[in-house]
Amino acid sequence: MAESEPAKQMSAQEAAAAEEADTGSSSALARMVPLRAVVEAIGAEVEWDAENRLVTVTRVAVKLAVKIGERKATVNDSATMSMTQEAAIVNDTTLIPLDTIRQAFQVSIEWDDVNGLALDPSDVTAAGSHFVYLLQNGQFQAASLMLSDKLRAALPEAKLARYWSGNIGILGAPKRLISLKREITAVQHNALLGYRTEKSTPLGIAVRFDANGKIDDIFMPLSPAGNYRKPDYDKPELYSEEEVTVGEGEAPLPGTLTLPKGEGPFPVVVLVHGSGPNDRDETLGSYKTFRDLAVGLAANNIAVLRYEKRTRVHTLKSALHPAFTVKEETVDDAIAAVHMLQKDRRIDAKRIFVLGHSQGGMLVPSIIESEKQKSIAGAIIMAGPSRPLEDIVLEQNKQALAWAKEAGLPTEGLEQQVKAMEQQVALLKDPQYSVANLPKNFALGNPVWWFDFRNYRGGEIAKHQSTPLLVLQGDNDFQVTASNLDGWKSALSARQDVVYKLYPKLNHGFVESEQPSTGKEYALPGNVPSYVIDDIAGWLTGKN
Repeated sequence: MAESEPAKQMSAQEAAAAEEADTGSSSALARMVPLRAVVEAIGAEVEWDAENRLVTVTRVAVKLAVKIGERKATVNDSATMSMTQEAAIVNDTTLIPLDTIRQAFQVSIEWDDVNGLALDPSDVTAAGSHFVYLLQNGQFQAASLMLSDKLRAALPEAKLARYWSGNIGILGAPKRLISLKREITAVQHNALLGYRTEKSTPLGIAVRFDANGKIDDIFMPLSPAGNYRKPDYDKPELYSEEEVTVGEGEAPLPGTLTLPKGEGPFPVVVLVHGSGPNDRDETLGSYKTFRDLAVGLAANNIAVLRYEKRTRVHTLKSALHPAFTVKEETVDDAIAAVHMLQKDRRIDAKRIFVLGHSQGGMLVPSIIESEKQKSIAGAIIMAGPSRPLEDIVLEQNKQALAWAKEAGLPTEGLEQQVKAMEQQVALLKDPQYSVANLPKNFALGNPVWWFDFRNYRGGEIAKHQSTPLLVLQGDNDFQVTASNLDGWKSALSARQDVVYKLYPKLNHGFVESEQPSTGKEYALPGNVPSYVIDDIAGWLTGKN
């Protein structure tokens, strides 16, 4: 690396000559490699101080500093590392031992000047950051080769390029790697990467790997972690948790089974997510509504199963599915969870319940109807819309516009958004269109999903069912307003096995808010109150 910092690679002959010029060792530990080319390929940044002939490499929280002509390096300005050879410049390229890079950044990589970086499949964070590097540098053919066969067939090189450019055009292009985490689930090994972009919000990317070390899916944007705090009723000594897999075949889902301590068999609740690619905790800002429910109910001797939503774990496979509907998104997986629990001896097969929140709540009647074995003993609907989803979304857009007007904020963009949404809802309501005859100018996403789900009213299905229901609603919920509870009451007025509860202060996450909910309070730590846990536990056990 000269003062102009050229980034070219050495030729294979140059690399061989450089090795012969040193100690003569041919071991991997002594191998000299082009520093910039290697570290940038795993997401690091390189700085060159020409005056002090010092190279500094930064990858997340690790900073490696190497001085030309010396056989030592420093990590994070304190720890000293001995190198097998001196750092050197050959043909404007800085060379250091490969093992120094491996040790400093704890990566398992190889390098040669013909093929470049070679990755250990088990090092998913190195592989994930290299994959993003390839995408960001337009090397889509090389990136495509990292995909599993099935994903590459659905997302060939040209389509991968469009997917990437479309997303970073909206979310911002990765500029600097600022966070790096490895996550292992029952289904995949994930590299969770955070990047600084030119936009104010960092970009999070989850790169998911299968058992063969191939990229199985990609999820973005990955929301930054909130400030979740465990509730007072979380007593770890009262329960245990284990990683489980829900479903089989091409799209299994990782989940968590929370079991009370003691002898079973226990009643169990399956938690079903709301709209969007939710995680198993149904994280919303600083809330983790499903985690709260799991630990709270477990303390009441009730087991709980929660799992990652299909659109979060198999995002691209879901998006590329030609006929993806709420059946594949939600209903099928909830039923698979019920059937899995039937085989667990620790679970009382006659007391399997389903709890759906938001969109998951409105789909509870469909889950009951589709579960042909009649294995669901009862169900709970939390903040479930009783009106069609498209009507709810339009209502939310209009509410945002009203708030902006009240606050004296610019409204032009919101007014255009409401108008566009009204046009899309009109298309959904137009009887000339259907799944078999989709409009060409539909802009809300997958048209098959929407036209299959339009005009859906769960109450119209539930009125003919006999599975006991508990319907819970927060009166401070702006996303699914309390009027929806009245909709359920009206639709199910002829049934005597439905219990309704309205909570004055609870918002959409079932967390108390003293002020009218706007969604801004989701950033503040909060938990499902213990009285909600008690109400659910009492209903499940027949105590109230």
